[in-house]
Parts: sequence; structure tokens; C-alpha cells
Amino acid sequence: MTAVFLAVAGFALLVAVLWLIGAREPVLREKGPVWFIAMRGGDGALAPHARKLWSSTADQVFIGGGDDPYWTWFIIAAGDCATPLVTESFDDAYVARVRLFAPPRIALGLIRVLVASGILSRPSTENIATDAQSIGFKPDHMPSARAISQLLVRPATYAPAMVNFLRYTRDGAGRADYRKYGIVAMRTVFRTGGALLFYGAVTEIVRHAKAWPAGSLWHDVAAMRYPSPPAILSMEHVPAYRAALVHRDAGLERTVVIASTPT
Repeated sequence: MTAVFLAVAGFALLVAVLWLIGAREPVLREKGPVWFIAMRGGDGALAPHARKLWSSTADQVFIGGGDDPYWTWFIIAAGDCATPLVTESFDDAYVARVRLFAPPRIALGLIRVLVASGILSRPSTENIATDAQSIGFKPDHMPSARAISQLLVRPATYAPAMVNFLRYTRDGAGRADYRKYGIVAMRTVFRTGGALLFYGAVTEIVRHAKAWPAGSLWHDVAAMRYPSPPAILSMEHVPAYRAALVHRDAGLERTVVIASTPT
């Protein structure tokens, strides 16, 4: 009886520790109405009834969308309102209601423990690819050599938040394909020392972008943060991640990824 009690208590303690570790992750878990905003120009100000949960300033395009990131600000805001924008003091904006998703805290804690213990090792940042266009996946879903070189000349202390705009091939089926990739990708991001910041499904577009070349018809938006530019490119060294890229190609119709600096 004592042995059973100790086993149950030990298991409960392990679960609690993993939950506490996972609870320290920066991933957003807001349950109420949430907005994703991409803003060009302006100062990033919101209406009084909107509460800013996270924001960043755009630095460069990493995948898709040409060379100009177009946007100045990315914002996640909360507030049950018609619009989270206070004025028209900006050049353009894309505003969407989103439903945030977050992995279980226990799962995040387990991944952190596996990485910290070395069971999931960190990929090497040496001999990283400088031309991802030639490794056999859809070129539109991979960074150009120019985008990679721009990223690598940034300071070693640069820890970008990579904001992802995702449009699936057949919505439901495409989303399922991309989810297979996403599970492996998130685990690999953690292996680099990075973290998931938010993942949101677009439920309603309340303001379309006027002139952004990549348009506004996105299904999901997400952001991951990495500890350094080489860490992003080191993911290609992980065989499981590279194998999962076939699911990304199958699921995505279009994507734009923009490197940004959290504010």
C-alpha cells in the first residue's frame, strides 16, 4: 500500500513540476475576444477599450512577400469591441479576430525538460544552409539566399519573433497536413532554444489590407521567437524537421514570414 501511495505521489509531483515549467512559457492563452493587427505607419496605439497583449516591430521578410515587410507593427490585443484601433493615424492595417490555441502546459514542460536534459539535443549552428531554395521543397515556402544573408548580418544578440501568415490549400485538409508539420516544427523550435508566442485561427477579417501585395485572406497567424539568427537556420539539421517539410508543402497554399523585434 505504501509503495502504491509513493508511486502515485511521485507521479503527481512529476506532473505538477512539468505543469509549472510549462506555465512559464510565454505562449498567449487569452480566452476572451482577441485581435491580430498588422499596421503600417502610426504609433501602434489602440482604442481605450482594447488591451495590448503582445507587439513587435517588423524588420525584414524572411519567406514570401518580396523584400519589403510592408508592415510596421504586429499586435495581439484583447477586447470585446467593434475595432481595437483608436484612430486612422496609420497608412494601412489588417485586423482580424482570432481564436488562440496553446499546447497543454504539461506538454510544454516535458519538451523543456527533454531539451534541458539533452535527450532532445540542440541542433548545431555550424554549417547552416545559406541557400534553402535548392533542397527540394517548394521555393515559395523557403527563404531566399538574400533573406538568409540579411538575417545573418544582424547582431548575434538579435532574437527575432518570426510572424507567420498561413493560408491552407483546402482549409480543413490543408490545415490537417500543416498540423503534422507544426507539431514537429514546434518541438524543433524548442530544441533551438526558442519558444512559441502565439498561434491563432482567423475567425473574422474586419479590416482588409489596402495595398499589401500578399493580400489578406489568411487562415491562421502565429509567431515563434528564436534566440539568434543562426538558431532559425539550424532547424534544417534536424532530420525529423526536414522530413516534416513535405507536410508543410502539402498543407500550405501560401505563407509569408516576417522577422520582427518584440517591443
